[in-house]
Amino acid sequence: MKQSDLQFILESGEGQFVEFKESPDKSLAKEITAFANASGGSIYAGITDTGVVKGVTTTNKLKSEIQDIARNCDPPVIITIEEKDNILAINVKEGTNKPYSCSSGFYMRMGANSQKMNRNEILALAVKSGRVRFDEQICDNFEWTDFDDEKLKYFLKLAKISYNLERDEVLKNLRVLNNDGFTNAGVLFFAKEPG
Repeated sequence: MKQSDLQFILESGEGQFVEFKESPDKSLAKEITAFANASGGSIYAGITDTGVVKGVTTTNKLKSEIQDIARNCDPPVIITIEEKDNILAINVKEGTNKPYSCSSGFYMRMGANSQKMNRNEILALAVKSGRVRFDEQICDNFEWTDFDDEKLKYFLKLAKISYNLERDEVLKNLRVLNNDGFTNAGVLFFAKEPG
């Protein structure tokens, strides 16, 4: 980090990719996961929220504690630390294993703030990042009147699976039906009109 880069960051202030922290504290994990769940960013320790440079005493112990915070996220977040004039830049890349959480929950960087994510936002992020596959998702608009018993019987015959259980038990064993509903894979295999 060059002096000119630091000056530009101070003039620009906090935003989507920049967070100022007077000193590293418990909320650091929240900021790290928020950046990892978004597009990445940098946390500058030693600068107040208003952009005043206070500096931090940088020690190997402090750097190690910051690395430990990142490693204790779930899954662990890879960070790099740079130092310039008693300012620590904690650089967080966009995560490749989203969603990330810390002990206080799941966070997403939105503008100049790190917001706690609700259940639907976490699920949407998991789906968007491919953690929940299309075929495993519940088909919300499926109607059981569209279920084709003949397709199920034909499938079981081809797979050499006996049909000695109730239909719902068979579908649960095939993992196309669960307590939340019928999956997209189930619709593709067993619906009369899968469109």
